[in-house]
Order: sequence, then C-alpha cells, then structure tokens
Amino acid sequence: SEYHNDIEHLEIQTENGHAEDKMKDSSDQATASSRSGSVGKLGMAAGISFMIGPLVAAVASPSFQYAAYFAIICTLASGFAIFHLPLPVASSSQTHEEMNKSHDNSQQQEKKTEFTLINLVKLQTPKSRAAMTLLAIRLNMALAFHIFNTIWPASLKTRFDFGPSDHARFMSFIGISYAFSQGFLAKRLVQMWGKDGKAYLIMTCCAVLGAGRYIAYSTDSLIVIYVTFLFIINALGTVNTVITADTGSIAPPDEVGGLFGILATAENAAGMLGPFLGGVISHYLGKDAPLIAVVGVYGFLFAFVSWGYDRHVLSSNSGDIKNKGGIASNKEEAKKSI
Repeated sequence: SEYHNDIEHLEIQTENGHAEDKMKDSSDQATASSRSGSVGKLGMAAGISFMIGPLVAAVASPSFQYAAYFAIICTLASGFAIFHLPLPVASSSQTHEEMNKSHDNSQQQEKKTEFTLINLVKLQTPKSRAAMTLLAIRLNMALAFHIFNTIWPASLKTRFDFGPSDHARFMSFIGISYAFSQGFLAKRLVQMWGKDGKAYLIMTCCAVLGAGRYIAYSTDSLIVIYVTFLFIINALGTVNTVITADTGSIAPPDEVGGLFGILATAENAAGMLGPFLGGVISHYLGKDAPLIAVVGVYGFLFAFVSWGYDRHVLSSNSGDIKNKGGIASNKEEAKKSI
C-alpha cells in the first residue's frame, strides 16, 4: 500500500541520514586530529626556538647589544618568510560551488562579520558564545601567567641565586619540554581523550598548572622545579593545542583570522594588566599573595571549563542532533498525514 511504501521510504531516508551522520562524525574527528597535528608542529617549532634562543644569547652573544641586533635580524627574517607564505588554494569543488552561488556570495560579502568584539559581547548566537568561552579561557590563562611572572624571577634569585647562564639553561629546558608537548604529546592526548573528553582534558591541565605553580614556588629543590615545570609546560602546550584547534573550527575560513586576532588582543591586554595586578596584589596583600591569586585563577578556569566548554564550544560545531530530530519528526508527520 502507499502507506507502507511511504513508511519504508522514510525509514531508508532515516538510515541514510544516520550513515551520513556517522561519516560526518568520523570526518570531523579526522579534521580535528589533523588540525591538532598542524598546531602541534607549529608549537614544536616555537619550542625549539625557545631552546636555541637562550643558548645563543648565553654562549655566542658577548653583550646585550649584540643579542638585540641578532633578535632584530631574526624578527625581520620571520616577517619576510610570513610575507612570502603561499595563500590557501581552493579545491575544484569549492570553486565550482562558488561559481554556482555567486549571488549568495555577494549577499554574504554585504553581510557583516559575526566575529567582531561588539558582536561577540552580545552573545546572540552559538558561535559568539563559543568564541567568548575561548576568549575567557585565553584571557585568564594569560593573566595567570603574567601575574606569576611578577614573583617568579625574584623567587629564583632568592632561593638559588639564579644568574644569566642559569636562566639560559632553564629556558632551554622549557623549550625542549614545549617542543615535546607540541610535537608528540598534545596530539596524542587529544586523540586519546576524543571530542567528548576535551573539557576533561583542559580541566586536568588546569589542575596540573595550579598545583605545579604552587609546588615550584614553594620547593627548595631545583630538581623538583625542573620536574614540576616539565608537567607545567606540557599542560600549557596541550591546552594551547586544544583551544587553537577549536578556535579554527568554530569560525569560517574567511573570518578565522579575525577571531584569532581578537584572542591575541586579549592575551596582549592580559600582558599589560597581569604585571600591574601582580604588583598591586604583592604590595598590598604580601609577597606570596600573587601565587594564591594564580592558583585561584586556575581554580576558576577548572570550574568554568566544567560548566561551559561542552555546552558552548563543542555544541556549536555539531548539528547532528538537529538533523536526526528533523528526520524523525518528518517520519512522524508523514504517519499522521497518511
């Protein structure tokens, strides 16, 4: 009968929709893994630079002036390399789709971008809420880092009489740890925890960062400091990989640069505000008060990620539930109409 034929057709459509959803899930996981791997390679290059830079400054630079000249040359070379980076090439399917939808593209060009600071603050769309969640995490991470740095060098000088060569070795160790985190550990942790475990991974890293900062500041053993910072740097590298990959997934290709610019601006603002807050807290509440503030920031991030990361960031990238719900509702409506 027509009734059974229609129901059979809808069931086939539902099964096809579920198959497409599974393929989409696997494709999204592959894309996220590839994106995490790319971010990890860039971070590994940065870690190697952190390792080489202090050694060059301590060994090959006879004075601060020569070190500054060498830094200027490296900066100019970096800008030259960035200027000659190739632009991404669109695939043939994308080009064909753009040609067929020229009218839609012209309307999209007239439409204002969603990822501006004013639009993000309004929190009107899931994408804007996801971006603001990532912005809050980035901002607090940067604040904790800069507040801690107001007391960390003086603490090393007081406890271990750190000099330039000691700082060079310490920064080289940090560079090695960061390169290991970005090039090997972070991507594998993201794959192991999966999409549903990203929030728990960030929460674990926040706990490691808070406990590690406290231990490193309190101990009188240099070996303990090195071991602690091994965990701290790997946690920082993992968080950076996860957040950077998710930032690239919530914005379209033509707007992702603006979103990264907003996040970088927030981190730069934290770089100006953090030392000021650290100095004020230390002056009025005691020399150890900034450490308590840093641990408090990581505790806040732990609770914030537990509350909002899955709800805002990860949910903004998935439309599977809506699609499945739409197919099921169509099936029920067809039954009723028949």
